[in-house]
Order: sequence, then structure tokens, then C-alpha cells
Amino acid sequence: MLRGLLCVMTLAGVLSGTSLSAEENIKVPADVQAGVTAKTHLMQAQKFAQFGMADDAITEFKKSLEALPDFVDAHFELGQVYANIDRHDDAIREYKKTLELEPHHNKVVYELALVYYDKNMTDEGIALCEFHLKDNDPGKANLHSLLGVLYIKKGDTDRAVSEFRKQLEANHHPEQGYLNLGMALMKKGETDEAIESYKKSLELFPRNPRTHYQLGAAYKSKGMNEEAEKEMAEYRGLVGR
Repeated sequence: MLRGLLCVMTLAGVLSGTSLSAEENIKVPADVQAGVTAKTHLMQAQKFAQFGMADDAITEFKKSLEALPDFVDAHFELGQVYANIDRHDDAIREYKKTLELEPHHNKVVYELALVYYDKNMTDEGIALCEFHLKDNDPGKANLHSLLGVLYIKKGDTDRAVSEFRKQLEANHHPEQGYLNLGMALMKKGETDEAIESYKKSLELFPRNPRTHYQLGAAYKSKGMNEEAEKEMAEYRGLVGR
């Protein structure tokens, strides 16, 4: 909407031979001016964030929100900056505001659940993911992966395995899904099944050092030392050790 208004205003200026300068006495509606100001500060904040200048980015995001308090993008991206510098409570506040303004904002659900994970607010993260998975939207398949990780943190490996299988059913990053599933199966003591899952992951992404390491550890736990050393050698080669 804002972009459309700006285009119309600019075009009008071109056709009439005028410009949007202070000298022209063109009256810009207050809501349009607020939107322009908010967008300007947002773009500056994004540049600061891109270069890791968190404090400056936060200042610009706040100015954007002073101009337009319900600016969804500014709330969401401010939350991301806070999360990146471990200001978890501030990130949670901004992410919750984003969801309040845009309940179907899929990205913020994932990011908020990640912050809950980092803060050891496991139950809150699980509840959030489960609520947003109720509609079986295939676009939310990434939440199955995160939910599985949250269940592992909670110590519920059975549910973790179930979520990783759902991730695979949705074909969402299956190479990671098989790796996650393998680790969950190892926690359950189902080593043979875990090994098969790791192998499937490597079929899709042969150069993942973490998968080679986990597969090597699984082989070692079974006393398959030759196979274990082969995987560990692959791991060392990939990480440069």
C-alpha cells in the first residue's frame, strides 16, 4: 500500500512538472508522511543490521516504530536484532507484537520458538509450534523440525521421532530431517535404525561433516571400529583437521 502511494505521488509530480519538495507547498497526508518516515528509518536500520551495527539498527527501528507503531516489518526485524545479541526478552516482546498484528506470519513463529529454545522455555516453544501446526499448512513444515528439537530438549524422544518423520513426510530439508531422526533414534537406543537414517542423510548431502561424525559415533557404539574410523576420517577431512 505504502509503495503504491509513493509511486502515485511521484508519477503525479512528474506529469504535472512538480516535485515533492518543501518549496512546492504540496500537502502530504499525515498517514502517508508517517509511512514514508517509517520506511526510511526501516531501510537505514536494515543497513546497520546487515553490517552488524546492532545498537544503531535498534535506534533506527525504534524511530520507524515511533512514526508507525503498527509497522509489522519493523517489529519483526527489531526482534531479530535483539535475538542476535541475546536480548531474548526484548526479542520475545517484538515477536509477540508481530504475531498480534499479523497472526499468520509464519517466519515469526519459527523465530519466537527459537528464542524460547535458547531461553529454556521449552514448554512455551512446544505450545507455540503445536498451535500453529493445527491447520496442517505445508508451508509450516519447518516447525516440525524445530518441534522435534524442542521435544528432545524436553526428553520426549518418542514425540521427537514423530515430528522428524513428519518433517520427512513434508519433504522439508530431508537431509537434515534424516540427520535429526538419526540422533533421536540414537537417544532411544535404536542404533541400527539411526545408522540407516544417517546413511539416507548422506545420500542427499554427502559432504555434511556432522552426519559423518554422528554415523561414526553410531558405528563405534556397535563396535564396528573400521566403519567408525572411515566416517571419522571423512569428518576430519571436511572440517580441515
